[in-house]
Amino acid sequence: MTYNKFYHSIDLRHLSENRDLETYLLALLKLVEQKREQTLTADLLLQILHDACISEPQKFDNNWLKIVTSPDDDEVYKKMNNKANSSLEDTGIDYTIAILQFQIAELHKMKGKQLNDEGRSFGIDSETGNRWYNFDPYSILECGMRCYLDYCEDDEQEFEVSWQTLGSLLEMGRIYE
Repeated sequence: MTYNKFYHSIDLRHLSENRDLETYLLALLKLVEQKREQTLTADLLLQILHDACISEPQKFDNNWLKIVTSPDDDEVYKKMNNKANSSLEDTGIDYTIAILQFQIAELHKMKGKQLNDEGRSFGIDSETGNRWYNFDPYSILECGMRCYLDYCEDDEQEFEVSWQTLGSLLEMGRIYE
């Protein structure tokens, strides 16, 4: 599947009124944890992204409220080098789960505060100082994929995915205008 085809396949515009981003990410987290043993393909990623629209969300864990920074891509590779039997796939899923927990915690902390700001689409900072531009499932995925498209040389080239791709897609979607 090409970058362009993947971009057009994640159309979740109908979600903005049906499921808030925190609930969507909780459902996505639950699906990721259920599918973690599978090799992530573009088709499986699309299925997970769409299934998170209607599937049961993970229960919120109050320990996530301690998370104040987004995991860094470089941490993924450091962690992999420190684990004797770690693979890039294992580390990529750990990164994606950490991104999901970070974003869920951030949204949870902003409820009734920054999320009520009518100008939030121009960008807001969370109480932990992290910048946000997108606040619904459609816009975070659409902007994340737009970021991929803006940096790829040919949007008709094959979109190769791994578990880390999902975490990167969500983070780019959070900060990309």
